[in-house]
Amino acid sequence: MKNVGVHEFGPFRLYLSRHLLLRYGTPVPLTPEAFELLSALVRDGGEVLRKDELLKRVWPDSYAEGANLTIRVSELNRALGRMSDGREYVETVARKGYRLHVEVKHLEEEAPEALMAMARLQADPGTATRSVSAQRWLLMLAAAVVASLLAVAGWLFLNRRSKPPAETSVGMHSIAVLPFHSLSATPDQEYLGLGLPDALITRLGSLHEIVVRPTGSVTRYLSGEEDPVSAGRQLRVGAVLDGSIQRSGDRVRVTVRLLRVSDGTQLWSGTFDDRFTNMFGVEDEVSQQVARALELQLSGEEQQQLTRKYTANSEAYQSYLKGRYFWGKRTPASVNESIGYFQASIDEDPRYSLAYAGLADSYILLGSSGYSQLPPREAMPKAKAAAEHALALDGTLAEAHTTLAYIRLIYDWDWAGAKREFDRALELNPRDTTTLHWYSHYLTAMGLHEESIATAKRALDIDPVNLSLNEHLAWTYLMARQYGLAVEQCRKTIQLDPAFALAHRRLGEAYLSRQEYPQAVIEFQKGLQLSGGALVYESLLAEAEALAGRQSEARQILNDLSRLARKRYVSSSVLATVYLGLGDKDQAFRWLAKAADDRADTLAYTKVDPAYDSLRQDPRWTALLRRLKLE
Repeated sequence: MKNVGVHEFGPFRLYLSRHLLLRYGTPVPLTPEAFELLSALVRDGGEVLRKDELLKRVWPDSYAEGANLTIRVSELNRALGRMSDGREYVETVARKGYRLHVEVKHLEEEAPEALMAMARLQADPGTATRSVSAQRWLLMLAAAVVASLLAVAGWLFLNRRSKPPAETSVGMHSIAVLPFHSLSATPDQEYLGLGLPDALITRLGSLHEIVVRPTGSVTRYLSGEEDPVSAGRQLRVGAVLDGSIQRSGDRVRVTVRLLRVSDGTQLWSGTFDDRFTNMFGVEDEVSQQVARALELQLSGEEQQQLTRKYTANSEAYQSYLKGRYFWGKRTPASVNESIGYFQASIDEDPRYSLAYAGLADSYILLGSSGYSQLPPREAMPKAKAAAEHALALDGTLAEAHTTLAYIRLIYDWDWAGAKREFDRALELNPRDTTTLHWYSHYLTAMGLHEESIATAKRALDIDPVNLSLNEHLAWTYLMARQYGLAVEQCRKTIQLDPAFALAHRRLGEAYLSRQEYPQAVIEFQKGLQLSGGALVYESLLAEAEALAGRQSEARQILNDLSRLARKRYVSSSVLATVYLGLGDKDQAFRWLAKAADDRADTLAYTKVDPAYDSLRQDPRWTALLRRLKLE
């Protein structure tokens, strides 16, 4: 442990005796707990500090839980920002603790007194009106001199080492590519309005200097009614790329503009007229122009990634765009339609790795309990085969590693295999929100709740207004039995979009766990209506009705589900949920066993899910966990 007074890491200098942190010479405000946490980490720079050790150092005279530490780590990471490669400075090491993910230099010299005075003035500009004494003016003069010296030193430091991240040079470290307005006369060209932006998001998302909002976050702007700058503010980004696309015969015209969100200034615009078969060239040019406009410094590898073509077959590419368009609508009918387009893309180019990854994603949705369209034993092997084929064609495809990891989690119950695939996906793209989202699912299944919550928050830091990520954080709180936080997070998500059915489902589940059954009934009824009658909401509503004392209503829903199950696939876990509410443990275990036969996706979380608490003392429970490889 280093006890010297000054520690340097990345663009930061930490002065312990003065409780001061500077970034490129500018003070960084930290809470006392965050400062103590950072102090402990830099003293042991690079070494893993156990959670219990950190708790003792940060809160030596009081009791604090691990969850509090997780929250403080997240706060510290937000204050520090991200490294140029997109990683956070403080790394969570699963089952061990935390460490500072950057080299630390321990210096002997102390900062001059004038530096502290300058820091106080910058941190509290209100002091400028408190006194007009000669002593204070001299202090301000000294501070100004020191600030000038620091600016020169900072310039030398940056030019000696490396350029600071994009957020410090241009003030725009994040961008959203909005759906383009389709100006084509025929409605069948609507997919281009989302397909081309989706391709640009994939390309720009490979760059380390900026954060790109994923496609799922921008689809709500498909109507084109929202002003792009206003959409950028809602998405909390520094810049937006807006555009239109029009196809006429074999020609296509694409018009784009890059806007700064803070003041609406147009940073760049362009119009491209080309053959429809040369959409790849349009993507190349737009991607490179955006990188230049944002003054991004790209490595040779990133330059190649920015213009990479996964297929040279125009027909395969068009079918893939259509597949992603219909997959993004997330209705049972549209996901079924996406499978046809992905397969058509593969037929045109059997070596198109992205098309196989898209096919895998579609089958995962159809085999999930939320969709209940295909039995998992039919859907998941197809998803797995497609993901493995994608990786055989391109082992660096992070999306396919994530998909395969998720299949190993929810279907194979191969916990070690899932971890390997998640690790590889995060190595390839540490900022991919889908990977972080599903990795958080894995951590919850393993009972690593603090790590899961931290990972969910990391995904939200990248994409703070993503509805699924906001709802997922509520789910991690729910599984960790932090019901108050789960309710609070659900309400935040519903404020973002009151029509988001899944947030109402999670809120209802939190109310169930708190035995607030009437409130749960209300939320499940809302979710059932907003989801268009998804079966999982019917089963949860029946459970809540039964627990609220209205067993006749619950049994009516059960009868409806049982009749439906004779006509089409209904997940056995859905029926087990109703019997849990009715207190019929025999039938609950029967249908859970059937769900295990089917390999229902929800069973991966059986060991931690509060929904099964009433069964945990039953001798049959241990046998079920063994079957699920969770015991």
